[in-house]
Amino acid sequence: MKKIYLSALSMAVVSGLSAQVATTQLAPKNSTFESNKTSEYTASFEKVTVWTNDVSNAADWQFTNTSSPAQDWYIETDPAAVPSDGPVAMTSAANGYLMIDSDQAGQTATQDALASYVGGAIDLSAYPAVTLEFEQHYRTYLDERYVEVSNDGGTTWDSYTITDGTEGGGTVVSGIGSVDITATAGNQANVSIRFRYVGAWGWHWAVDDMLIKTTEPYDLRADGNAWGVVGTWGPRLPYYSTPIDQIQAIEFCGLNTNIGLNDIADATYTVDIASASYSGTGTINSVVGVQDTICAAPVFTPAGAVASFTATAAMSTTNPDTGVTNNDFTDITFGVTDYVYARDNSDAVVDGGSFNQGDGFESGNIYDIFAAADLTGIRVGINAAAVEGSSIYVKLYTIDAATGDFILEDQSLPYTLGAGDLGSYVTLPLVSGAYTLTADESYLVTVGSDGDGGLSNDLVVMTSGESEPQTTFYYDATDLTWYYSTSTSAVQMSFAPASLNENANVFGMGVYPNPANAEANVTFSLNNTADVNITVTDLSGKVVYTNALGNVAAGTTEVSVNTAALSNGVYMINVAADNAVSTEKLIVRK
Repeated sequence: MKKIYLSALSMAVVSGLSAQVATTQLAPKNSTFESNKTSEYTASFEKVTVWTNDVSNAADWQFTNTSSPAQDWYIETDPAAVPSDGPVAMTSAANGYLMIDSDQAGQTATQDALASYVGGAIDLSAYPAVTLEFEQHYRTYLDERYVEVSNDGGTTWDSYTITDGTEGGGTVVSGIGSVDITATAGNQANVSIRFRYVGAWGWHWAVDDMLIKTTEPYDLRADGNAWGVVGTWGPRLPYYSTPIDQIQAIEFCGLNTNIGLNDIADATYTVDIASASYSGTGTINSVVGVQDTICAAPVFTPAGAVASFTATAAMSTTNPDTGVTNNDFTDITFGVTDYVYARDNSDAVVDGGSFNQGDGFESGNIYDIFAAADLTGIRVGINAAAVEGSSIYVKLYTIDAATGDFILEDQSLPYTLGAGDLGSYVTLPLVSGAYTLTADESYLVTVGSDGDGGLSNDLVVMTSGESEPQTTFYYDATDLTWYYSTSTSAVQMSFAPASLNENANVFGMGVYPNPANAEANVTFSLNNTADVNITVTDLSGKVVYTNALGNVAAGTTEVSVNTAALSNGVYMINVAADNAVSTEKLIVRK
């Protein structure tokens, strides 16, 4: 494996980026954000409803805490008041819902807070098997959520875990929470319930529209999809776009929980792709209270042609499962392409963004390569929250088999985001023109920015979907550390011929000395001949220097800028060529 050094500018970007995969931790909480989207609920309230509460009467609830500083649950009536991914879509949110906001408390605060129902004892003496259901909305970041149940009026409590504090990455959960509380509350006349939140600069938990119902004898619940291709990296990785040359057998699996009273010997997972005449099934013995991963056979291998597919899946049993509204999985849409290899689904839906609040960072994904191929560029989804004028680059890493280090192999020249790039995609070519990827190897591709010193969001990368730990990575240039993220970045491989890649005449630039006194030297590199204009502006945007260079040949050019007449301060040097602009800060100090 070779390390490449592209220029003095590139070397400054690269330094300190070798790190061992085995030492990575979950990415910092502020490395990603979720975009707003409407949540949808599927009602799963079946059988006999014994007790309900919609948080419309504040006297029904009591809030206590051992938080530092003190922070309680409270009753909120604004569906948009959650700190991310709002508004909530809970049925009766407008007349009140329980809410705790760890994010608002800040980085130094800790929470351990209770929301207790005090509207009177809940009599379940006539019901041997009962389930508590509630509508909820939360986002995770190493925070804990519990339902606690008492059968002696609150003297002792049994705890049922919703999240255990290991969930990271900012995953948003919006829907029905379901807890079988039979072990504590079945046939009990003096039942109490409460919700407990434990966090330290986590996110939030909103709860509403609770009910206790009798538990169905047989009830399967579809919890989520687990699908993809197993390669050299290890985990089953979903690829939403796969080039023809990288086609492999796709495994479709479903996460299922038995939330009924009885074991089910024939819990069956079925997946269909109508356009490909494919159907697969898997059947297991599903034990009460256990979540299983059920995989379908046979596996699905797409034909070697460009196509789109939609996989639909559901759970079933020959037993009388009366609660079938929770048996369907979310449809999976994926495809075979000419050139694009993508682990994210941002072409269909953008969940949020990966960024570092204006400081330097990189974000990207591991890809398994099954057939040798020439990588010509890296395609990146630029979130609409990114800032025009941000300077970005892409990189390709191999992984050292002995140490787990990421080894830089190739990268692009810097590229300056234009207004048309925001909320869209750019494909940046590699400096080498094409890098040959080896079959049965894994690679990391990233997009990054040196940042603007925290003045703005700078680069924000689209995220879409969830990643297994240690498969999507985030490099924080402020502490020179690689982390992993569970939010999948829109950083994709492009195998398109170099002539077809977008932004083919991107150029890099550097400024030295910086700070400057009487003169600064500006260097830039063009892929193709172009008309070039250099301008210098102050922070108000006023142009204080111009130099029209005319037609400049491809390659590296250096130009001197006279700064003797400029006052001390910060300026922006802009090099424009072929409708693209690269920008660097210039500090004048005399």
